[in-house]
Amino acid sequence: MFGFSATLVALFFSLTGWFFGRLAVAMAPIILLYAAIPYSLDTTEDSAIWWAGTIAAALWWLVQTKISHQQIHAVRNLATESNTGATLELGPDAQMSLKRIKNRSLSWAATLSSIAILFWLATAMALPTAVGRTLQELEDLALSDYLGTAAATVSILALAQWHRYGWRSLARRRVGNMVWHVPIVGGPVEGLWSSLSEDAGMVSFDHARSLPSCICINDFKRGNPDEVDLYGDISITASVYCPVHGIDHINSLTHEHFRSKATNTWFWDEDSLLPISTQAEEDRTLLIGYAGTSFIGLPAHFSNDTAEIQPDTDNFVEERNPQINESQWKRPLPPLSGAVDRIDLRPAGLGGHAIRYQHGRAWFETTRDADARKRPTTEE
Repeated sequence: MFGFSATLVALFFSLTGWFFGRLAVAMAPIILLYAAIPYSLDTTEDSAIWWAGTIAAALWWLVQTKISHQQIHAVRNLATESNTGATLELGPDAQMSLKRIKNRSLSWAATLSSIAILFWLATAMALPTAVGRTLQELEDLALSDYLGTAAATVSILALAQWHRYGWRSLARRRVGNMVWHVPIVGGPVEGLWSSLSEDAGMVSFDHARSLPSCICINDFKRGNPDEVDLYGDISITASVYCPVHGIDHINSLTHEHFRSKATNTWFWDEDSLLPISTQAEEDRTLLIGYAGTSFIGLPAHFSNDTAEIQPDTDNFVEERNPQINESQWKRPLPPLSGAVDRIDLRPAGLGGHAIRYQHGRAWFETTRDADARKRPTTEE
């Protein structure tokens, strides 16, 4: 029974191993050991191959464990060296999310363990009907073969889940419950974007309605006749001809006046990034609990002097691939002609420049992009 079961288990995980990601490294030695033992008891010639695979997988798991432990140690050192001494409370939603993640991981491990026990009990009850009978006598695989396969599969999944739960707990305990300030560009993780990244070229409906000379609402309704339910904090596209929010008004502002109002979303072309403040807390992107790949963390933002996440959000950020561009999304480039002037926004605490255009809204250029543009290129 165990010989057939081991073969089926190995085949199952060979076909689905990619799905488990890093957990496959921890599962491989268990899967191969489960096959090596029954093949050794039958003294088959294949047992040496299974044992060689078990040893190789175990050694690879040890290598990966050492690398992961070194990474946790490096992140812990970084957390210690970067510690400013300031503390920041986690918001209620962030606390609940971290608790849900922990409980969910523990529940999965306990549930899988319980199911595995039930399958092993069922296997033990079905096994006596097949003991002492040859395969020819049974004419087919016995029920205990299938039950044993299911029991072994679920047991391996349970062990892998306990491994994940324990390793995450170790990583978080070693690093601590840190809140990191992560820049929008660069860094080891992705999925951290400004909450204003999609609001360029927009103006608040309430703000537009409060200004008698503003024509944005009327122009928006003419262009979008189906949009009749406009109210509250909803944003609408700013009219290019509006005397208050139009292009002519933007280009008429002095540099000082432009800088003082540069955080207004309607200043900027709809394809432009919005300026990110290097000083204002609300523009800082936070990452809760980062402990390397063991626990990549939750994206957060400042809210009432706490680190808070979106309600009912338990999604981790993603690990950035260092071999590709920092963003899969290729940002639209500003026009090459029609520029009116460039305004340095750094005196206003904004990391970049504004480029104003004759027939379009301004574009925000980060300091990093400006440096890259000035850097000489070499043609081959």
